Amino acid sequence: MHSYINIRSPLLRSTILPLSLRRYITPRYTPTAVASLSISIPDSELSARGFSINYSTTNLNPSALNDVFASVGFPRRDTARLNLALSHSSGSLVWLSRTTDPTKPVAFARATGDGVFNAVVWDVVVDPSYQGIGLGKAVMERVIADLREKGIVNIALYAEPRVISFYRPLGFIPDPDGIKGMVYSRRNLQKKKR
Repeated sequence: MHSYINIRSPLLRSTILPLSLRRYITPRYTPTAVASLSISIPDSELSARGFSINYSTTNLNPSALNDVFASVGFPRRDTARLNLALSHSSGSLVWLSRTTDPTKPVAFARATGDGVFNAVVWDVVVDPSYQGIGLGKAVMERVIADLREKGIVNIALYAEPRVISFYRPLGFIPDPDGIKGMVYSRRNLQKKKR
């Protein structure tokens, strides 16, 4: 579902998703849109539904996160490197767990960036058992709100075509200036050397 954004990322399938399938999208915010940015499922409702909201990697089981990545088609990541990547997610990080299993994520999203102007959202995933009940939206709204509170105005992500419609209601659109995202590819360089 929404977990198909891999920006390595979005879920950043940059190393496994062909360039022709990637789309660079960025949110379009006006002062009014930012002021009206709200959380559709309040913390109290998530809690009443048996979910805990987490804003740090404390208690996050990286192996369980890898399981969620694999369940949505993302590649498993080396645990040590995944821990390092998570420690660099200073932009924003939000994950949900069941209150009965507080170290196992059921929804996850993170962003990295320069902390001032720009951020990129990565690894938006929802365990397939929990898709379709608003958890992807819940983590994304909180990541966006956190970034906006920090004054970050340029928030980007890469999305597979089939999930672009998930991001549109959150304020993301194809870049209005027609800018296309590009990914460094060693594979293309190797082809040119032949």
